Amino acid sequence: MSANTRSRRLVAAAALGVAALGGSLAVPAQAASAQGAPHGTLAVQAPATVGLAGQPVAFTETVTNTGTETTTYTLVLQTETEPGTPRQHAITIDYEDPANGTWKSVPLDFYDGETDVTYNGTINGITVAPGRSVKLDMRIGAPMGMPHDGAGNGGFRSITLGSRLTEPGSWPRLDERFAKIGVDSVSTSLAHLPATAVAGGEPIEFDAVLTNPTPSAYANLGNVLFTDPHATVQVRTADGRWTTLKKVSDADPDGKPGVYLQGRDSSIGAHKTTVTRVRVSYDATTPLGATKINPCVFVNESTPFHGTTMCAQGGTVTVIAPAKGSATPGTTGASGSGTKQGAGSTSGTAAGAAAKPATDTAPVAAPATDTAPVTITHRSAPSVPGARRHS
Repeated sequence: MSANTRSRRLVAAAALGVAALGGSLAVPAQAASAQGAPHGTLAVQAPATVGLAGQPVAFTETVTNTGTETTTYTLVLQTETEPGTPRQHAITIDYEDPANGTWKSVPLDFYDGETDVTYNGTINGITVAPGRSVKLDMRIGAPMGMPHDGAGNGGFRSITLGSRLTEPGSWPRLDERFAKIGVDSVSTSLAHLPATAVAGGEPIEFDAVLTNPTPSAYANLGNVLFTDPHATVQVRTADGRWTTLKKVSDADPDGKPGVYLQGRDSSIGAHKTTVTRVRVSYDATTPLGATKINPCVFVNESTPFHGTTMCAQGGTVTVIAPAKGSATPGTTGASGSGTKQGAGSTSGTAAGAAAKPATDTAPVAAPATDTAPVTITHRSAPSVPGARRHS
């Protein structure tokens, strides 16, 4: 989209923003006729990336009064994303009120176009003395829903943020800026997964790797493994003990049970990696042959496995019969990534770098292309529960 087209749309957004906020803009004490043409510039320091379904990321917009009179400005904001962006709470923008230091949300109006989706809003009453500047501390996020009510479908690869500085009442274009913000996401993978396991035998061990490459922290997060119903899953805690995890199922009769590796409503910080040591055993009644272990991350679940969802293909384990008179521990094969055994549950980027993911395909997160819309949903085996929005 051209800069001129964006400019025209921001003009329309400005007018709509006044109506949406009840026309509460206050004209400065000095009328435009007394002051003459208003003057002002805008500088935007936007974040390079935000995390899909993550917490908002800080940035700044600075308004400078280049005129000779104290002026009250309005800042018009607009985001553009791909078709398929959810209508409710896909984008949020907050700012810290310079007058009292409180954080406020910018009310955003949603517009669903043929080629893109926009959210529009305004910040009013930015009063700046002549020759001075006011820096607004702001936050932008892509929460994809509300806490415990995440959108299960939809997504986007980037956000174009348009910011336009105006004077209330006349809407002259004093200055405008555009910034493209990338959208990435938390991801999950498996490392060192053995190729075989013995029905009724010793458990197999591997690492579950949760990676957050984004500047967004994540809360209300469920890091889940889906396994065979005959499997028992344990994780090693910080004290070296193994804890058996409770199997959880949703309403899908064909779905595999899942276990929460860190419990429901866990979290991960910005630019962090967490490696959890896992062991899985298969009881003697497990059907022999290939079975999948699928890792998924759910954010803002309403009910189990219903929320904003990012999944990886996981890995395949072949369940074999025990040798006569004995139960043989699992052996490492082609489905894994080597015989190296990881340490216990750790966090930090070094741990993530040491554990090479052993997935069939790359984790489903934010595709690198710029055209087709993204649908954040399960891309795993058909037996894994689908990502749906609970309503």
